[in-house]
Amino acid sequence: MIRKHINCLIYIAITVCVVLCAGCADGLFGADGTQHSTRRIKLSGEIDQVAVTRVNDGGFCDGDGMGIYIVDYKAGTPGTLQQSGNRADNVCYTYDEANRKWNSDYDVYWKDFYTHIDVYGYYPYANPVNIDNYTFNVQRDQSTATADGKMGGYEASNFLWGKLSDVAPTSVALRLLLGHRMSSACVKLLKGEGFTESEWESIDKTVLVTNLARKASINMTDGIVKVAGDVEKLATIPLQVNDEWRAIVVPQTVPAGTTLFSITIDGAPYKFAKNEALTYVSGKMMKFNIRVDKTEGSGKYRLTLVSERIAPWENDLQSHDATATEYVVINSTAGYLKDSIAASHKDLTKVKRMKVTGTINARDFRIMCDSMPNLTALNLKDVRIKGVSSYMFGGRHWLSDKAEDDVLPVRCFEYKKTLTSFMFPDVLKRINPRAFADAGLKGSLNIPEGVVEIDWGAFGSNEFTGILTLPSTLKKIGDGAFSNDAFICPLNLPDGVEEIGDGCFDNCRNLYGNLILPSHLKKLGSNAFRGCTGLKGDLVIPKSLTVIPSNAFEKCGLGGRLHLHDGITTIGNGAFCHNGFKGELDLPKSLTELGGNNFWGNYFSGSLKIPKGLTNISEEAFSHCTFEGEVEIPEGITYIHKRAFIASKNLQKVILPSSLEFIDEYAFWYCKSLRVIECKSTVPPVVNSTAFDKVPLEDLTVIVPKSALNDYKSSDFWSGLLLKTVE
Repeated sequence: MIRKHINCLIYIAITVCVVLCAGCADGLFGADGTQHSTRRIKLSGEIDQVAVTRVNDGGFCDGDGMGIYIVDYKAGTPGTLQQSGNRADNVCYTYDEANRKWNSDYDVYWKDFYTHIDVYGYYPYANPVNIDNYTFNVQRDQSTATADGKMGGYEASNFLWGKLSDVAPTSVALRLLLGHRMSSACVKLLKGEGFTESEWESIDKTVLVTNLARKASINMTDGIVKVAGDVEKLATIPLQVNDEWRAIVVPQTVPAGTTLFSITIDGAPYKFAKNEALTYVSGKMMKFNIRVDKTEGSGKYRLTLVSERIAPWENDLQSHDATATEYVVINSTAGYLKDSIAASHKDLTKVKRMKVTGTINARDFRIMCDSMPNLTALNLKDVRIKGVSSYMFGGRHWLSDKAEDDVLPVRCFEYKKTLTSFMFPDVLKRINPRAFADAGLKGSLNIPEGVVEIDWGAFGSNEFTGILTLPSTLKKIGDGAFSNDAFICPLNLPDGVEEIGDGCFDNCRNLYGNLILPSHLKKLGSNAFRGCTGLKGDLVIPKSLTVIPSNAFEKCGLGGRLHLHDGITTIGNGAFCHNGFKGELDLPKSLTELGGNNFWGNYFSGSLKIPKGLTNISEEAFSHCTFEGEVEIPEGITYIHKRAFIASKNLQKVILPSSLEFIDEYAFWYCKSLRVIECKSTVPPVVNSTAFDKVPLEDLTVIVPKSALNDYKSSDFWSGLLLKTVE
């Protein structure tokens, strides 16, 4: 009989497991066993470079293909990239420019709803035989053009690599930022003295890049490129556009005194070398501006190095077999942009893509915003902004602005829906309120180094679907600066940020990865990260932050552990609700104010120690947690509010202070493990009739002061319970 009963229980347990597994499978598979498209891993690629000459969202063009490897985490630990056997092994993703999406050779799916992944990507697509030592050759002749479906020499020599780490399952497309891993030699010849304009244009000029190794070894795990061959005897032929020559170079060091460039001017050869070694840096352009002067009467030329610098990689003038979408270039003087456009014989109402050089001010921004209805792309990289104290807005009224140079004006492109692409000035200090609020910006947003403040509403409610890059110089991010934006990337906050305003990243639901708060953060606004549901992992509150405002991290879905330091004094309403935090909750020793609904939707366990300085147990303060053992309510607390400990089902003992006067409705509802209440007050606290609903009162023991036993026996609530005394 006993054996039959046990077999029955086993059968029931197996049946339940099968049903549960089937339920899980329903989330991943269709009725025919195929996986749902919503569980497909979606990717898009973008090149990390400065777009100085053309407008091309992402940098890729139709038909470009990148190779993708995807590796699953195992028990929360990153997996190791293998030659094969990964979740995805060198899957080719091809860019469809017409539909602005990437198509894979075959669909790759998430393992389940929980397993994180690392994504490795590279360009151009190939078939690496050894991912730890992928042999790659830059072309000798990089001037050749694309023909018969074959890449041109320059593009075929370039190599891009990128990685996304610790990505949780999501239905949104992951934005993979691919960086240049080779180096670039960029030589520009400048017209010097002795030439007429036509003479300079007509003479033959060539540049060759010499004494380089062109064979490389690439580690796909970290993207590191090393020289794998000897220095070639024949020079590299660069790609030429006008008077600029660019060559892709394997990162390497050329010894001092070695010829770097062989330059020919009108048939006369010249050698360019340096007295010190030159290192070609991975991911950077080595830019050389060389002035050519004509020696009067001799027919000879004098070459002078004007400038040399290591620069960010600028987008290539010709690559990806694309016709560059060029900017109209306007040189302006502050306040006279409209006149400068007219002087260039352009109709400002028809200009779509414009690059401005020189200086501009707030009045010029109003021209661009209000009087250029077709402006879609604006490049201000080489502009300096001059400050004015006030300016006309839409012909209706005057706006005051901080009259500082190198500051983007208040509301300069607010509601400018046609503006989809914008490049910031290289020299910029601050972005003023609502500068781009409700505009039409798309793709990625790269705030330049030097910006220290992004003011309130600056980029709220745009159409970003790319990557957000913030500068290391940033100190303050204002209220709602990025609210309701759809960036698809990890959120990397610079460590120097000291202030994050109200609703700064509110509802940025496509941000993903760990949220690492700056170690110098002093002020955090309410709703700062509310609704950032893609964020995962632990949350560490920096020691510089002592006040956690209301709803600051509501519905982030972090799911890790919450680390609070002892210097925190205030936690506002709902600051951490609906995050799925796990582990013990260690409340700060200095905590004096704890708002309501703070820990709803979390899974804290272990013991709960309430700081002695806390003056109030707010509504739903510790609801739906699984605290174990006993909890002592500190002295000084007079009121336990509604649903304060609702569904704390593992709580076994509660110690109530002598100061307590009232316990409100459902305060301890469904604390089903509660067995002991110790009351220190000689005056029985008033208890709402529902305060202990779903608590097994028949098993509950109440310990009261001996001197107050009769008072408890005569009270409405306490009289029906088992009372014991303590001296």
